[in-house]
Amino acid sequence: MTAQKQLESSASSSFDAALVATPTTSAKSTTQEQTPQKPNHVWTPGQELAAKLVFGGMGCMIAVVFTNPVDVIKVRLQLQGEAVSSPTPSLVSSSPHLTSISRMHVTPALIPPSGPHLSSAASTVISNTIHHRDSALLAHNSLDASSRIASAPKTLRLIPLFRDILRNEGPRVFMAGLAPAVLREGVYSTIRLGSYDLFKGIYSGMGSAGFRGGEETTTFVKIMSGLTSGMLGSTIANPTDLIKVRLQAFWPSGKPRYNSIADACRSIYIEEGIPGLYRGVVPTAARAMVVTASQLASYDTTKHWLLKLKDSKGESQFREGYVVHFVASTIAGLVCSISTSPIDTVKVRYMNQQFNAQGKGALYSSAIDCAVKTVRREGPMALYKGFLMCWLRLGPHTMLSLMIFEKLRSFVGINPV
Repeated sequence: MTAQKQLESSASSSFDAALVATPTTSAKSTTQEQTPQKPNHVWTPGQELAAKLVFGGMGCMIAVVFTNPVDVIKVRLQLQGEAVSSPTPSLVSSSPHLTSISRMHVTPALIPPSGPHLSSAASTVISNTIHHRDSALLAHNSLDASSRIASAPKTLRLIPLFRDILRNEGPRVFMAGLAPAVLREGVYSTIRLGSYDLFKGIYSGMGSAGFRGGEETTTFVKIMSGLTSGMLGSTIANPTDLIKVRLQAFWPSGKPRYNSIADACRSIYIEEGIPGLYRGVVPTAARAMVVTASQLASYDTTKHWLLKLKDSKGESQFREGYVVHFVASTIAGLVCSISTSPIDTVKVRYMNQQFNAQGKGALYSSAIDCAVKTVRREGPMALYKGFLMCWLRLGPHTMLSLMIFEKLRSFVGINPV
């Protein structure tokens, strides 16, 4: 009996010990599960702003590598049907590098027979896309001024234009301007995406450290934040945008207009001076303001609207993640394309023309003059030339850049947009 009582007492003690140990083990398990959810680093406002700037630039630099071929076709479509102008003595003589061009004209032998996307005809004077270093290739084919005959420019639709570019210039041309495009995104998008939350805090009255991401605010604050960050980024990055456009335009000589970014900066400085690097800064800033305001404001609004949707049980239908980011960025890309396509066409045409040392353009005196002449010559729908390619570029670009931007923020513990 004594042995039996000892066994019962031992079993009872073991059972009580197990009951006591179970909550402790469970508590330890719960603690271990919750530990990884705690942020590893507490970001100061300055550190968070720096991280957002880096992540914004990285997202757009990666995206532009995939969308650059579409951008090349978009630029070509926007330049189709553009008016051509004969370089006058006052325009040419002011630059020592352009004096030999004033009496030269394009002949049929120099125009690719299957290149109707050019905005010139057989006997039309040199168009604004001719660079001064192409002059030696054209000098022996000059015509008398009395034989100039203006001809209506020919245009091609998307698929024929794509085939024409591929046949005459090769697939390599679709990566034209990639280096300045990546550099541009590294400056322009770093500022516009990275400083968006900063300006949201300023315009909402909470100060520069007020909005740390994830908060909801008014549509007006979102639009104003996009306008400001876009204008700031585009103004600083204008030289890279100018070089990108000129490299992506048609090369009459069959070789790039510039050999590199450094060569482009040097050539533009010699021919047009420092102000030459900021040609088209007004339409560029206007486009960037509309792009950023429409893109980020529509993305921000759409995303928070999706997150607020409830099902019949009162539970959220969407959670922060890839699906919400994809849907919101797709809508943002469409809104952005519709609102900015006309400004983009004017910007591309104005930047691509020749300028003399005094800043006088061969075709347009200002961005407004470019818009007026384009509508008068080709109709109002000419401002939407290349819209499909604009959407095909901005849509994927918006999706890639914003999804990468959001993922990088989440990875280091920064709240989403």
